[in-house]
Amino acid sequence: MRRLLSFLALAGIALCEPRVAAATPPITTGTLPHGGTYFIAADPASPTAAVDVWFRAPDDGYATSTPGLARVAATAAAAAKLASGRSLAEMVTRNGGRLTIEVFPDIIGVTIAVPASDARMMLASLTAAYFAPSIDQEALQEALSDATVLAVQQQYEPGALAHAVLFERLFASGPAHQPPIPLAAGDVSHVTLDEVTAFARRAFRSGNAFVTLAGAVSPQDLSAITDGGGSSGPDAPVRSAPSEQAGQPLAQSGAIPGFALGWIGPPVADERAATALDFVSDYLFRPGSGTVARALAHEDAHLEVGGQFITLNDPGVMMVSVSGSDDPALTARVLAAVSAMDQPLSAPAFAAAREAFLYHLSDDTQTAEEEAANLGWYAAEGAPSYAPGGPEYERVARSLDPAYVASVVRRYLGTPSVVRISPEVSPKGVSS
Repeated sequence: MRRLLSFLALAGIALCEPRVAAATPPITTGTLPHGGTYFIAADPASPTAAVDVWFRAPDDGYATSTPGLARVAATAAAAAKLASGRSLAEMVTRNGGRLTIEVFPDIIGVTIAVPASDARMMLASLTAAYFAPSIDQEALQEALSDATVLAVQQQYEPGALAHAVLFERLFASGPAHQPPIPLAAGDVSHVTLDEVTAFARRAFRSGNAFVTLAGAVSPQDLSAITDGGGSSGPDAPVRSAPSEQAGQPLAQSGAIPGFALGWIGPPVADERAATALDFVSDYLFRPGSGTVARALAHEDAHLEVGGQFITLNDPGVMMVSVSGSDDPALTARVLAAVSAMDQPLSAPAFAAAREAFLYHLSDDTQTAEEEAANLGWYAAEGAPSYAPGGPEYERVARSLDPAYVASVVRRYLGTPSVVRISPEVSPKGVSS
């Protein structure tokens, strides 16, 4: 589930999977004249508009592995000057909007939230910046500086740091084996302008794009898109090979202690199994109401607990993260709570938990920005109709029962991969 969790957020840039959506307006979809696919969730009553573009692309590039390449390229495109003389980032700021760039192992998303009156103009600028990128050395330097800051900041976010290291352990090869923001700040300094421009031409072409609009938007806004070309469709979903390793924890140095557990889960095509793990995450780890999150917060207000099933094309990933302690006893306690879910809940307990889960689906996302991001995420992952908030997701969620959820836990949530963040340990790769 695309869930915006604080333990995966770095200031100004979301590194994590966005929240599930409330019931979305009817979705209009089709093919753009210049290539690409669009999805529109129009809500005339919304005070704001969200315009997104999402691409399928490996975070470390195509021909050779270049850590941080997608992050740098996506930021450089937003920093490059457009025909107006201003960059996309400058135009968003000038009009009181918000620009968010999200880079994951397999997809890239660019989200702009603006006042309703600016939707059409921002859509034109967004697609110009990415469908016809004109990245120069100045834009590259801005992007390199941004990536370097994020790499340093990542060391102070135990959830984000553990997420990056955990994916390296969960995947033996492919882009998911490389964190979108390198662990070492110096790694991005080697990215060249030639590498960035070549990546941008391939990844950001209009045919590889999923344009999503939500809030105060209309199909007529699509005529603002004048850049792009070619009839080729989107790239196939980006795949990474799961690792066979699990069990022995990895120790990683970091400024703040914490730990994370991870399991390889079902692909997005297995909607019922994916939704079952969404339910488990909500039941155990939702801040404020999850059984584990609530208990730990009561005992120690300094602990930050998060859990989510990250819905990816194939395979997905179940993650649990705790910031504020790397105590092995706490790790065992969290794992015991997950393991206990391999036995069915009682019928009354499950019915109450499922209703709470469905309520959370409708409560978590209220903005056009999050609706557009949800549509973009699930479209890029290959299942746009399954985006939470729509009728398909609710239908699948209501089909869950205690025995089936327990069977999914038994199938996927056995021995986890573990990353422990400790201020005093040696760098990544040293066993604890």
